[in-house]
Amino acid sequence: MASSGFGLREIIKIPSVFNENSTNNTSFTEHAVWCIDWRPSQHWMFQIANVLFFLSYSVPTSYYGILFMHSTLIAGFLILITWAWRIVCAPDLFTWNLCFLFINILQLIYLIYQRRPINFNPELEQIYRSMFKPFKITRIQFKKLVSEQFAQIVTLHIGEAYAMQNITKTDRLGLLMSGKANVLQDHQLLHPIGPCEFLDSPEFESRGSSEDKFKVSVIAATTCRYIFWQRSALEYLFVKETYLATVLATLIAKDITIKLYSMNNKIMTDKGSHLDIRLPSITPALASKECKPPIVKTLKKLAVISSHCPKSPIPAGLVLFIFTSENYQVRHVDYG
Repeated sequence: MASSGFGLREIIKIPSVFNENSTNNTSFTEHAVWCIDWRPSQHWMFQIANVLFFLSYSVPTSYYGILFMHSTLIAGFLILITWAWRIVCAPDLFTWNLCFLFINILQLIYLIYQRRPINFNPELEQIYRSMFKPFKITRIQFKKLVSEQFAQIVTLHIGEAYAMQNITKTDRLGLLMSGKANVLQDHQLLHPIGPCEFLDSPEFESRGSSEDKFKVSVIAATTCRYIFWQRSALEYLFVKETYLATVLATLIAKDITIKLYSMNNKIMTDKGSHLDIRLPSITPALASKECKPPIVKTLKKLAVISSHCPKSPIPAGLVLFIFTSENYQVRHVDYG
């Protein structure tokens, strides 16, 4: 039965037909095993281009190394394009190398764009340098955090309130950029708030439900400018920026601790010393009558020792004392 196609033997015999009419009597199998007739070296432009490729692939994978790699590749492909167009006259080589050239140019532009200088106004610049830069937050990440999409900047005049006791909901987080504000409860001063401090870190951290309200009032003592984020906007941002979420949670925890210690500095015993607010020693201290009013009465009424720790993306190894939105509870938070 005749075969409808060519077999392997017929395919192998095809080159031999052509070889019979050629001056070279070398068989096809000999060419298939090894190259006998080597071509001379290519043009010097081809050699220089490959030297540049060798150098580009030898650099380390740092930022400047990748920048050098793409720059060297661009120079190499430019030389190859010239070689393909002027020397070998090969349109396919010219087209492919032109495509590679455009790819590396786009990569180089993107790398330079990422390193572009990002400047903030003096208030935001101070916040970035003092709070976020030590945690290796990039300017691009910080710019996204303070962008109009997630944050708003507001000015408060003297006597205006950021939050009112039992009225304002705890659905946002404010950071004071300039000025001074006071935290009051029942018209009694608890502690001041200065620049680069959160206005409502205890309420933001300990919020239980969407209906929680401030148990204190935050009033501007001088003209203040602050930036605030809605809780929903931060939650949306933190889904994509997990490291930024961890850093901000750490800053909030630190701010709460500083506020608690600032309140403790106002409490004096009969011997003229401060209370040790580290748990569990605060329990007998608050139960005793050694402290002077009116701060002690407030703490006796408000302080409650809790063994439950809030859910928060704060790194392990921190021991914190935080307020709650209900009654400024003191909590021992061990994230280890």
